[in-house]
Amino acid sequence: MQYEKDLQVEQFQCDMHDQLTMGAILRQVQQVSTDHCDSMGITFDTFRRSNTAFVLAKVSVECPAPIPVGQRLHIVTRPSWPVRAVYHRFTTMNDPDGRELCSIDARWVLIDTLERKILRTPPEALHFPFLDEVGRTHAIAITKAKELEPLGGFAATYSRTDRNGHLNNTCYADCICDALPLDLVAHNPIRRLVIYYHKELRLGESMELYRAQTDEHTWYICGKKEGSKCFEASVTL
Repeated sequence: MQYEKDLQVEQFQCDMHDQLTMGAILRQVQQVSTDHCDSMGITFDTFRRSNTAFVLAKVSVECPAPIPVGQRLHIVTRPSWPVRAVYHRFTTMNDPDGRELCSIDARWVLIDTLERKILRTPPEALHFPFLDEVGRTHAIAITKAKELEPLGGFAATYSRTDRNGHLNNTCYADCICDALPLDLVAHNPIRRLVIYYHKELRLGESMELYRAQTDEHTWYICGKKEGSKCFEASVTL
Protein backbone atom coordinates (compact mmCIF):
# COMPACT_ATOMS: atom_id res chain seq x y z
CA MET A 1 0.00 0.00 0.00
CA GLN A 2 1.56 3.28 -1.06
CA TYR A 3 1.19 6.73 0.48
CA GLU A 4 1.23 10.02 -1.43
CA LYS A 5 1.50 13.71 -0.62
CA ASP A 6 2.12 17.00 -2.42
CA LEU A 7 4.44 19.81 -1.44
CA GLN A 8 6.46 22.69 -2.82
CA VAL A 9 10.22 23.12 -2.43
CA GLU A 10 10.85 26.10 -0.14
CA GLN A 11 13.85 28.39 0.17
CA PHE A 12 15.02 27.12 3.57
CA GLN A 13 15.47 23.63 2.06
CA CYS A 14 17.84 24.85 -0.65
CA ASP A 15 21.52 25.64 -1.12
CA MET A 16 23.29 28.72 -2.50
CA HIS A 17 22.01 27.87 -6.00
CA ASP A 18 18.36 27.60 -4.87
CA GLN A 19 18.47 23.83 -5.31
CA LEU A 20 17.10 21.20 -2.91
CA THR A 21 19.91 19.75 -0.76
CA MET A 22 20.53 16.05 -0.14
CA GLY A 23 19.76 16.59 3.53
CA ALA A 24 16.43 18.21 2.67
CA ILE A 25 15.55 15.29 0.38
CA LEU A 26 16.18 12.82 3.21
CA ARG A 27 14.18 14.96 5.63
CA GLN A 28 11.20 14.80 3.28
CA VAL A 29 11.58 11.01 3.01
CA GLN A 30 11.74 10.74 6.79
CA GLN A 31 8.60 12.87 7.14
CA VAL A 32 6.54 11.08 4.48
CA SER A 33 7.48 7.75 6.08
CA THR A 34 6.27 9.05 9.45
CA ASP A 35 3.10 10.45 7.87
CA HIS A 36 2.40 7.06 6.29
CA CYS A 37 2.73 5.25 9.62
CA ASP A 38 0.62 7.89 11.40
CA SER A 39 -2.12 7.53 8.79
CA MET A 40 -2.36 3.83 9.66
CA GLY A 41 -2.45 4.47 13.41
CA ILE A 42 1.17 3.40 13.94
CA THR A 43 2.25 6.49 15.86
CA PHE A 44 5.18 7.46 18.05
CA ASP A 45 3.18 6.24 21.05
CA THR A 46 2.75 2.85 19.37
CA PHE A 47 6.52 2.46 19.06
CA ARG A 48 7.13 3.87 22.54
CA ARG A 49 4.78 1.38 24.19
CA SER A 50 6.56 -1.53 22.45
CA ASN A 51 10.06 -0.09 23.10
CA THR A 52 10.82 -0.15 19.38
CA ALA A 53 11.98 2.26 16.69
CA PHE A 54 12.96 2.18 13.04
CA VAL A 55 16.51 3.28 12.22
CA LEU A 56 18.15 3.54 8.81
CA ALA A 57 20.66 0.87 7.84
CA LYS A 58 21.33 2.08 4.28
CA VAL A 59 19.93 4.71 1.94
CA SER A 60 20.50 5.59 -1.70
CA VAL A 61 19.44 8.83 -3.39
CA GLU A 62 19.48 9.22 -7.17
CA CYS A 63 18.79 12.73 -8.44
CA PRO A 64 19.76 13.11 -12.13
CA ALA A 65 19.16 16.89 -12.18
CA PRO A 66 18.87 19.55 -9.46
CA ILE A 67 15.40 20.24 -8.01
CA PRO A 68 14.87 24.03 -7.85
CA VAL A 69 13.15 26.17 -5.26
CA GLY A 70 9.45 26.55 -6.01
CA GLN A 71 9.22 23.13 -7.68
CA ARG A 72 5.94 21.39 -6.91
CA LEU A 73 6.47 17.77 -5.94
CA HIS A 74 4.23 14.73 -5.76
CA ILE A 75 5.87 12.24 -3.37
CA VAL A 76 4.98 8.56 -3.52
CA THR A 77 6.34 6.11 -0.92
CA ARG A 78 5.90 2.35 -0.73
CA PRO A 79 7.18 0.10 2.10
CA SER A 80 7.96 -3.58 1.60
CA TRP A 81 8.16 -6.79 3.59
CA PRO A 82 11.44 -7.27 5.48
CA VAL A 83 14.23 -9.26 3.88
CA ARG A 84 16.46 -10.74 6.60
CA ALA A 85 15.19 -8.13 9.10
CA VAL A 86 15.65 -5.23 6.64
CA TYR A 87 12.52 -3.27 5.67
CA HIS A 88 12.68 -1.64 2.24
CA ARG A 89 10.92 1.66 1.52
CA PHE A 90 11.12 3.12 -1.98
CA THR A 91 10.14 6.77 -2.48
CA THR A 92 9.93 8.92 -5.59
CA MET A 93 9.63 12.66 -6.05
CA ASN A 94 7.75 13.55 -9.22
CA ASP A 95 6.69 16.77 -10.91
CA PRO A 96 2.96 17.53 -11.38
CA ASP A 97 3.05 15.81 -14.81
CA GLY A 98 4.35 12.57 -13.28
CA ARG A 99 7.95 12.90 -14.43
CA GLU A 100 10.33 11.40 -11.87
CA LEU A 101 12.84 13.90 -10.52
CA CYS A 102 14.42 11.87 -7.73
CA SER A 103 14.21 8.39 -6.20
CA ILE A 104 15.21 7.15 -2.77
CA ASP A 105 15.81 3.54 -1.73
CA ALA A 106 15.83 3.32 2.08
CA ARG A 107 16.63 0.17 4.07
CA TRP A 108 15.35 0.29 7.66
CA VAL A 109 15.77 -2.03 10.63
CA LEU A 110 13.51 -2.30 13.66
CA ILE A 111 15.38 -2.06 16.96
CA ASP A 112 14.66 -2.67 20.62
CA THR A 113 15.28 0.77 22.13
CA LEU A 114 16.09 -0.60 25.58
CA GLU A 115 18.66 -3.20 24.53
CA ARG A 116 19.75 -1.30 21.37
CA LYS A 117 19.59 -4.44 19.24
CA ILE A 118 18.00 -5.34 15.90
CA LEU A 119 14.73 -7.27 16.06
CA ARG A 120 14.34 -10.08 13.53
CA THR A 121 10.55 -10.06 14.01
CA PRO A 122 8.34 -7.27 15.38
CA PRO A 123 6.65 -7.71 18.77
CA GLU A 124 3.02 -8.87 18.74
CA ALA A 125 1.84 -5.39 19.72
CA LEU A 126 3.35 -3.94 16.53
CA HIS A 127 1.51 -4.83 13.33
CA PHE A 128 2.30 -3.41 9.88
CA PRO A 129 -0.80 -3.85 7.69
CA PHE A 130 0.54 -1.88 4.72
CA LEU A 131 3.63 -3.84 3.67
CA ASP A 132 4.02 -5.10 0.10
CA GLU A 133 6.45 -7.21 -1.90
CA VAL A 134 9.93 -5.77 -2.47
CA GLY A 135 9.74 -4.04 -5.83
CA ARG A 136 12.10 -1.46 -7.26
CA THR A 137 15.55 -1.03 -5.68
CA HIS A 138 18.79 0.83 -6.33
CA ALA A 139 22.24 -0.65 -6.80
CA ILE A 140 23.52 0.29 -3.37
CA ALA A 141 27.18 -0.81 -3.35
CA ILE A 142 29.97 1.51 -2.17
CA THR A 143 33.50 1.57 -3.58
CA LYS A 144 35.80 1.90 -0.59
CA ALA A 145 39.24 3.47 -0.38
CA LYS A 146 42.33 2.59 1.66
CA GLU A 147 44.27 5.87 1.56
CA LEU A 148 42.12 8.38 3.45
CA GLU A 149 42.52 12.11 4.06
CA PRO A 150 41.57 13.17 7.63
CA LEU A 151 39.11 16.06 7.83
CA GLY A 152 38.55 16.69 11.53
CA GLY A 153 35.68 15.93 13.87
CA PHE A 154 31.89 16.02 13.73
CA ALA A 155 29.70 15.92 16.84
CA ALA A 156 26.17 14.79 17.66
CA THR A 157 25.16 18.16 19.05
CA TYR A 158 21.76 19.16 20.45
CA SER A 159 20.41 20.49 17.15
CA ARG A 160 21.50 17.36 15.22
CA THR A 161 20.05 14.76 17.60
CA ASP A 162 16.64 13.10 17.18
CA ARG A 163 14.14 11.47 19.53
CA ASN A 164 16.22 8.29 19.60
CA GLY A 165 19.03 10.21 21.26
CA HIS A 166 21.50 9.90 18.39
CA LEU A 167 22.62 11.84 15.32
CA ASN A 168 19.61 12.09 13.00
CA ASN A 169 20.05 10.09 9.79
CA THR A 170 19.44 13.17 7.63
CA CYS A 171 22.29 15.06 9.31
CA TYR A 172 24.74 12.52 7.91
CA ALA A 173 23.88 13.84 4.44
CA ASP A 174 24.70 17.40 5.54
CA CYS A 175 27.95 16.17 7.11
CA ILE A 176 28.91 14.25 3.96
CA CYS A 177 28.21 17.15 1.60
CA ASP A 178 30.26 19.49 3.79
CA ALA A 179 33.14 16.99 3.74
CA LEU A 180 33.52 17.30 -0.04
CA PRO A 181 36.02 19.80 -1.49
CA LEU A 182 34.26 23.17 -1.27
CA ASP A 183 35.10 24.39 -4.77
CA LEU A 184 33.80 21.09 -6.17
CA VAL A 185 30.48 20.76 -4.34
CA ALA A 186 29.70 24.46 -4.66
CA HIS A 187 29.62 24.26 -8.46
CA ASN A 188 28.53 20.67 -9.22
CA PRO A 189 25.18 19.14 -8.25
CA ILE A 190 25.20 15.80 -6.45
CA ARG A 191 23.61 13.14 -8.64
CA ARG A 192 23.94 10.12 -6.35
CA LEU A 193 24.45 9.55 -2.64
CA VAL A 194 24.69 6.21 -0.82
CA ILE A 195 25.09 5.98 2.96
CA TYR A 196 25.72 2.92 5.13
CA TYR A 197 24.89 3.51 8.80
CA HIS A 198 27.09 1.25 10.93
CA LYS A 199 27.17 2.56 14.48
CA GLU A 200 25.07 5.25 16.12
CA LEU A 201 26.58 8.50 17.35
CA ARG A 202 24.88 9.37 20.64
CA LEU A 203 24.20 12.88 21.92
CA GLY A 204 27.49 14.54 22.86
CA GLU A 205 29.69 12.00 21.07
CA SER A 206 32.05 12.85 18.20
CA MET A 207 33.51 11.03 15.21
CA GLU A 208 36.49 11.71 12.97
CA LEU A 209 35.81 12.23 9.26
CA TYR A 210 37.88 10.94 6.33
CA ARG A 211 37.60 11.16 2.54
CA ALA A 212 39.17 9.87 -0.67
CA GLN A 213 38.41 10.25 -4.36
CA THR A 214 37.57 6.87 -5.94
CA ASP A 215 37.10 7.99 -9.55
CA GLU A 216 36.75 11.17 -11.60
CA HIS A 217 33.31 12.05 -10.22
CA THR A 218 32.97 9.97 -7.03
CA TRP A 219 34.18 10.36 -3.46
CA TYR A 220 34.28 7.97 -0.52
CA ILE A 221 33.63 9.47 2.92
CA CYS A 222 33.50 7.78 6.32
CA GLY A 223 33.25 8.66 9.98
CA LYS A 224 34.99 6.75 12.78
CA LYS A 225 34.51 6.70 16.54
CA GLU A 226 37.28 5.07 18.57
CA GLY A 227 38.56 3.36 15.42
CA SER A 228 35.16 1.86 14.54
CA LYS A 229 33.16 3.12 11.57
CA CYS A 230 29.96 5.03 12.30
CA PHE A 231 29.10 5.41 8.61
CA GLU A 232 30.42 5.08 5.07
CA ALA A 233 29.23 7.00 2.04
CA SER A 234 29.72 7.31 -1.69
CA VAL A 235 28.96 10.61 -3.42
CA THR A 236 28.80 11.11 -7.18
CA LEU A 237 28.72 14.57 -8.73
